[in-house]
Amino acid sequence: MRFIMIAVLIDMISIGLMIPVLPLIVGQFTQSQSQHAFWYGAVTFAFGIANFFGSPILGALSDRYGRRPVLLIGFCGLAFTFFMTAAATSLWALVVIRLIGGAMQANIAVANAYVADITPAHDRARRFGLLGAMMGFGFILGPALGGILGDIDLRLPFVAAGSLAVLNWIYGYFVLPESLPPHRHTPFRWRKANPVAALKGLIDLHGVGPLVAVIALSTLAQFMLHSTWVLYATFKFGWGPHQTGWSLMTVGVVNVLMQGVFLEHVLKRLLSQRLAVIGL
Repeated sequence: MRFIMIAVLIDMISIGLMIPVLPLIVGQFTQSQSQHAFWYGAVTFAFGIANFFGSPILGALSDRYGRRPVLLIGFCGLAFTFFMTAAATSLWALVVIRLIGGAMQANIAVANAYVADITPAHDRARRFGLLGAMMGFGFILGPALGGILGDIDLRLPFVAAGSLAVLNWIYGYFVLPESLPPHRHTPFRWRKANPVAALKGLIDLHGVGPLVAVIALSTLAQFMLHSTWVLYATFKFGWGPHQTGWSLMTVGVVNVLMQGVFLEHVLKRLLSQRLAVIGL
């Protein structure tokens, strides 16, 4: 568990490093705010759509060949994305780089499967909570470091993030053990790797469909905020990487405090359903 927690922490720090500066990198190749917003949306969409189709394939491959090799592929994908973004000289290069990175990167999903492999059923909630805490902690450190480094040079956070991804690959290659024993490997099937079929199967589960819709819409709202925050703060207030990095770090701090400290106490006073509605 310690191994996978450290791997996820490094992973999230490296992702958080780029958040305050990626929109500004895109802005170097545009001439207006409308172009800036459009192309940043295109770069973001490229990663998301590639990840949507790539993650189920990588997940099925992890069921066939084990979690460790797929995690190593993901670390390679992250390192490639960061170093090539630092070297990009055009908008189309950024889009292609993000497409390749999104297709190769499914680390969080595979890390969750890793924890499920090594944890008895009665202890999974606690361990998934620990994994979530590492993700939150990484999201605290990453944007703050990205803002500090971005003030020095906009491309420096990508070099730092790529170096962390390489460190994660070395750590995974030499230290991280395989969690899925050979007798639990399952054959690779393209039908299983189809994201649309997987989503339909999830929605068809009795009682789960409406919950999936609620989670999807609330997650969409949160990602819309995160993806536009840097542009908004830059256009309206003239903020640079330093200010946006610290503001995003504040989001991470509050998130960790709410989920890691206060949630347990609030649930003693409110039903989980009521608390979910209040949160929405």
